[in-house]
Amino acid sequence: MPITVLIVDDSAFMRQVIKQMLTADPDIEVVGVAVNGLDALKKVQIYNPQVITLDLEMPQMDGLQFLAELMKANPLPVVVVSSLAVKGGEQTFNALQLGAVDFVTKPDSKPSQEIWTIQEELILKVKAAASVRPEQIKRLPSSASVEISPFRFEIKNGVVAVGASTGGPRALSFLLANLPKDFPWGILIAQHLPKEFIHSFALRLDSISPLTVKVAEDGEEVLPGKVLIAPSGLQTGVIREGGKQLIRLAESTALYRPSVDYLFNSVAETFGAQSIGVLLTGMGTDGAYGLKMMRRAGSTTIAESPETCVIYGMPRAAVEIGAATLQLPLTSIPQRLSSLLQEHRG
Repeated sequence: MPITVLIVDDSAFMRQVIKQMLTADPDIEVVGVAVNGLDALKKVQIYNPQVITLDLEMPQMDGLQFLAELMKANPLPVVVVSSLAVKGGEQTFNALQLGAVDFVTKPDSKPSQEIWTIQEELILKVKAAASVRPEQIKRLPSSASVEISPFRFEIKNGVVAVGASTGGPRALSFLLANLPKDFPWGILIAQHLPKEFIHSFALRLDSISPLTVKVAEDGEEVLPGKVLIAPSGLQTGVIREGGKQLIRLAESTALYRPSVDYLFNSVAETFGAQSIGVLLTGMGTDGAYGLKMMRRAGSTTIAESPETCVIYGMPRAAVEIGAATLQLPLTSIPQRLSSLLQEHRG
C-alpha cells in the first residue's frame, strides 16, 4: 500500500508542484491538499493521511498553530516544507519542538528548475516520516524526572560525544536543558543539519541550556561545561596538542558532513576511556561504527532506546553491532550521564 500524504500550503503553485514531486514515486499517494491550518484540520479527519507536508506561513491558521492543534487531537508525522525553514530558523525549531518530524527548505524563488531540487530530499523524508508512530512524536516533557546532584569533587578531564539526525534537534534540546550547570566534561555534538541552520540551532540550545553552547571552531579547546556543535559541511574531530584537547576541522566529500562516525572515531583515539558516547534518534547508520570504536577504547556508550526515538535507525544499527553498553530512553540519559561521571571522580 502506498504512503498517503496530505499537502498543506497556501500557494496553489506549491501545492501542485509538491504533489507532482511526491506522486512521481509509486510508493506515495497524495490523498488531499489544504490551503491553511484550519482547512488542514478538517482534511485530516476526512482523509486520515499517514504523513502531512506543512508550510509554516499561511493565513487564518499558520503552521505552528496547526501543529499545536494536531498534536493535541490527532498526532501524525509532519514534514515542514517552507521557505521559513531558511528565513525563520526559530520558527522551524519551534515546529520541531511541537512535534514535526523533519523539515525541507523550500526555495524562495519560483523558477521550477530550482524548486525541483528538493524532490529527492522530500521523498526520502516523507518515507522516513511514514515509519514514525504517533506516540513517538508527542512533545517531550520539559525537564528530566530525576533530580541531578551537583558535582562536589574533581572529575578527571574527559568528553561526552553525541550524535543525532532526524528528531535530533528536539532530543538535543531536552538533553542539554536537563544537564547541570556544573557539568564537568566538555560535550561535542554532531547533528545532521543544513549549513543555514547550524548557528541558529546553537543559539537556540544556548538559550535553553545552563551550559554554554556554540558552533565549534578549528583550534578551539574542549573545556568542561562547554558544548561545541560540529559545523555543517566539514568534519569535526579532536586532537591533543600542548597538553590541551583541541577541535580540528577538516574538509571532506563524505555523504555526512558532519559525520557522527568521524567525531566518535576521533574521540575514541584522543580520549579513550575518558569519554562517553551517546547516539540519539536518526535515520540510517551513521555513528554506529564510531560508537563501537569508542566502546573498544573503553568508553561507556549509550544508544537511545526505541520508545523515545523519532526514528530508531542509527541507535538500532549501533545495538545490532554490539556498539552500545546501554540502551536508555532519552528521558533517562541526562541523569545517567551525571551518574556515570560521579564514577570518574579524580
